[in-house]
Amino acid sequence: MAVLSILAGVLLVLVPGAAQAPKQPLEEIVQHFAQKEKEYAAAHALYQYRLRIRIQEIDKEGSVLGEFEQVSEVGFDRSGRRVARLVANPRTDLLHLGIQRLELEDLSRVSLFVIRPEQIPDYTITYLTRERLDEVDTYLFRLQPKRPAHGRESFFEGIVWVDARQLDIVRVHGRSLPARGVGPLGKYFQRLEIFREPVDDYLFPTYVRADDVIIAAGGQTVRARLIIRFTNHERVRDPSSPSPEP
Repeated sequence: MAVLSILAGVLLVLVPGAAQAPKQPLEEIVQHFAQKEKEYAAAHALYQYRLRIRIQEIDKEGSVLGEFEQVSEVGFDRSGRRVARLVANPRTDLLHLGIQRLELEDLSRVSLFVIRPEQIPDYTITYLTRERLDEVDTYLFRLQPKRPAHGRESFFEGIVWVDARQLDIVRVHGRSLPARGVGPLGKYFQRLEIFREPVDDYLFPTYVRADDVIIAAGGQTVRARLIIRFTNHERVRDPSSPSPEP
């Protein structure tokens, strides 16, 4: 790899054979999308939304054999804590997986926003290439933590697609570190693909997908897919309100 710059402890690199680097300095692009991530995360904490979770059992051809679906309205209680209320009882016709209900804590592995400006020195950030994503020109960066997370820290390891004009992250593929095994999903679906869409003046995650092979009861292996959709966003809190608990 060719090192492009080391600024304030931030290592930025360009892989050999990568597409021509952007004309704008890479450190400026990284600072910009990290700042946007921080702003969008703060804004997201002011919104309620509908959360639809599906877990599918699939065959080798990708056909769905059985499905669990849960729909919740995610908002806040009187103390400002984030809570989810079921719209209806979860529906399931899974053949092998005994999932009956999921809680918000079971989704703690989903990194809705991946990096803040103050975290940049903790990463090696590699510019990879340019790519057309739908109708958007994007820059691809790899984010690799330099050290293990401590305490309640959380890092992201993976690839981000950055809008070449707005310098917003529009797609993510990777995992949160440290890996968390909470609830019935356990250690599964650690590596996720997340897409974002405009909500008011922000870009929020609206679609999450992951595939995995799960060991069901009795030791049977099951090909499974996780799909999460966020819809019906509505701002219901003021920026001066205390941040909700995860």
